[in-house]
Amino acid sequence: MMVAQMLEGLPVCSGVAIGPVRFRGFELDRPLPVRLPATRVDSEIERFRAAIGRAVDQVGRVKDELASGLGADENRILDVHSSYLEDPTFLQDVENRIRSDQLALEDALARAVRDFDRIFELVESEHMKERALDLRDVALRVIRNLQEEARSPGAFEGSTGIDADTPFVIAAHKLSLTDLFDLEHGRVLGIIAEQGGPSSHAGILARSLGIPAITGVANLRDHFRDGDFVIVDAGTGVVHVDPDERLRREYEVHLTAPKTRAPLEDVGPAALADGEGIIVLGACGNLGEVAQARDAGFEGVGVYRTELLYLLERKMPGEELLLHHYEQVHERIGRDVRVVFRLLDLTRVQRHVGDDEPNPALGLRGVRGLFSEPEMLRAQLRALLRASPEATIEIAVPFVSTIQDVRRIHEAVRSERAALVKEGFACASDVRVGAIIEVPAVAFHIASVASEADFLVVALDSLQQYLLAADRDNLGVEDYYQGFHPALFRLLAQLVADAKRLGTEIMLFGESAVNALRLPFLLGVGYRQFSISPVRATGLRRALEKWSVAETEELARRVLACQTSLDVQRCLLEAER
Repeated sequence: MMVAQMLEGLPVCSGVAIGPVRFRGFELDRPLPVRLPATRVDSEIERFRAAIGRAVDQVGRVKDELASGLGADENRILDVHSSYLEDPTFLQDVENRIRSDQLALEDALARAVRDFDRIFELVESEHMKERALDLRDVALRVIRNLQEEARSPGAFEGSTGIDADTPFVIAAHKLSLTDLFDLEHGRVLGIIAEQGGPSSHAGILARSLGIPAITGVANLRDHFRDGDFVIVDAGTGVVHVDPDERLRREYEVHLTAPKTRAPLEDVGPAALADGEGIIVLGACGNLGEVAQARDAGFEGVGVYRTELLYLLERKMPGEELLLHHYEQVHERIGRDVRVVFRLLDLTRVQRHVGDDEPNPALGLRGVRGLFSEPEMLRAQLRALLRASPEATIEIAVPFVSTIQDVRRIHEAVRSERAALVKEGFACASDVRVGAIIEVPAVAFHIASVASEADFLVVALDSLQQYLLAADRDNLGVEDYYQGFHPALFRLLAQLVADAKRLGTEIMLFGESAVNALRLPFLLGVGYRQFSISPVRATGLRRALEKWSVAETEELARRVLACQTSLDVQRCLLEAER
């Protein structure tokens, strides 16, 4: 029997999953290979080519079956995966290993991908790291096909005796597209992974499908075996291994939806207990999430992250492709519904530009990167202006650090609009430009930026990591990032007070904006607009109903009087409902 324990990781997609564990993605960890007889080399290569053909067909079938539930961009992820299956460099590398080293196909695949991973673990390029993950996914797909051939019908991988049709939680070495393909059978309840970031292709697809997922949990095989029962709380990033009956019942009570892919329920307008209205807008990064925001009854999309097309394309997408995508966003949420498009926020490396920066997070990212590549900014602005000519177009500028950043975007919008009119294109005449507040220097003195911006968006997660000097995706400094430093709470209070004084609209954006402990404080200091992930809708509305305006204001006064992080934490915990 395994001892009950709790593991912690990084949330990729919030939600709860309860069920047995099934290990996936460890197939490349193989014993020392045995050399093939020379007479078997040709037949082994033929076996490889046949396996590739079956894998291509499988991806095509999965794409067809999932097409109605995914947007065009998520389907493009599957196209990328399919293209890697037919990548000449990959195919030739595996075949050469079979011929030259006389390796069995499984061993050739394992060795090729391990070598590829080692090479790209030495570089800083996130694009190349993602390519390594995609190639691993491809190898896993082929190996899985070979294992299915060898396994008897109904057998469960890992020889645990669990029925093959039983829903399960994946325990994966890396967050993988290949593992997500099991969703066609409706069997994957959730995912726990050792590696793989939230911005990976698998992370994007998991969020779009609403699959609870956590990454960054080290040494999974040291903590449980195939078939062990777990609770995955992907909202908090916690995995409970072999939970007792009491904890299991508590989570089962809150697990109201048997299928996370079901449409979100519109439970009506959001309001505090005394009727004070709260504006809830979506924080979306793909068309699937936009549809979720619509289904949840959100009043629009407060932040639409525009990076997905750039991450999927091997070259920068052009104006027409961007236009088609932005038109689809408007169609999904409704032409007369508010949408705020965040301009491209990528580092130089993610934009596939040479000369890697030593510290991309503080380099040419956000608006700085757009100014360094004006053609990219021009294509995005033109597409946004053309996407809904009769509507008010709202644009949020990422990583603003000076008033000049906002002024230059205003000037670029005027210039591109004039050019479009001259060329005879219909385009929006009413354009609002907002500033995203994530750089502490701007947050401490927003008056100048607010004088140029039509609205402000406080990117809470980014602002927090820069203020506290703690990377939000680094488990090693998680305690610093998750801390309750009084400076953060005072800055958030100052921001909303300054915005009200200046008469500037302000919106709060980020996953931690709806944290159950912090939410009453944020309401108490005056925040009334929230841009959140659609899957957090029900939790937010339930939390709002527990508080009145007067109660939140009193809590905020107590928190702002605290002198230490421990005092802030104690104050919030004592008030928790």
